[in-house]
Amino acid sequence: MVIAKCDRLLDHFRGTINVWSVREADEKLTHTEPTIERPKRLNRLFYNLARGHALICGRTQITRGDLWPVIELTFDSAPLRRAKLFRALIENGGRLTTDQVVKALNCSKPTALKEMEALHILGVVTKTDGISHCEAYIELAGRFAWVTSGECRELLGLKEPAPHGAEQAAEDEEPDVEI
Repeated sequence: MVIAKCDRLLDHFRGTINVWSVREADEKLTHTEPTIERPKRLNRLFYNLARGHALICGRTQITRGDLWPVIELTFDSAPLRRAKLFRALIENGGRLTTDQVVKALNCSKPTALKEMEALHILGVVTKTDGISHCEAYIELAGRFAWVTSGECRELLGLKEPAPHGAEQAAEDEEPDVEI
């Protein structure tokens, strides 16, 4: 199921689309029709990657431990800005504002809005506009929200994120030092 989830994500995530401003004054965006890859080919490639990892580890069967390369490849196989934006989405629980996108991509607001719109058009996120055209937020589409789940984090070997406010308490404690 993880391989199937990854191929469905990547076929949308890596889709080809151009987004541009029609008029700079009102910042209205338009786009070309997206071209989305079919997941069947990706499914075979991901399966072979997991098989190869199992073989390198001396096994003839795929285990859950062979799936992390598939997930990492999924996250990093899109154009660089999309991959960075997607990682920022994961780190922020699946939701980002325009200002957070500007910071994550180190770009201008118009560029951030274009990247947000591209992921929306490709079906990776849902986009909600704010009061002005310069403010919006994006949230992972429901079918792709599994990338923020405990299962996905476990497969990647990541710890669960600390609850809000727990970061400061952790900083105040003295660190354990091993000699």
